Amino acid sequence: MKYLLLALQYLPSVLAGVQAVESSLVGTKGANKKEVVLAAVTAAAAVGTKVPEDHVKVVSSLIDAVVTQLNESGVFQTSKPTGPAPMIGK
Repeated sequence: MKYLLLALQYLPSVLAGVQAVESSLVGTKGANKKEVVLAAVTAAAAVGTKVPEDHVKVVSSLIDAVVTQLNESGVFQTSKPTGPAPMIGK
């Protein structure tokens, strides 16, 4: 029950982070995108304190689950990397 509540606590941040990174880092490998989301969520959660390792594991698993579901539902189009993302405003 503890981990279910923990996952639900982080879900909105993970979902928003995954979608933001997916749209911003076009052509970047999935593992790199996951690291960006994981770093952002844990940094935001930390705010002056160390994030417990069990929280990091829950967030990591949650990222995998969110990405899998968004890929399978067609929200994200999976494709081969095409190079670096275009610069904003260019």
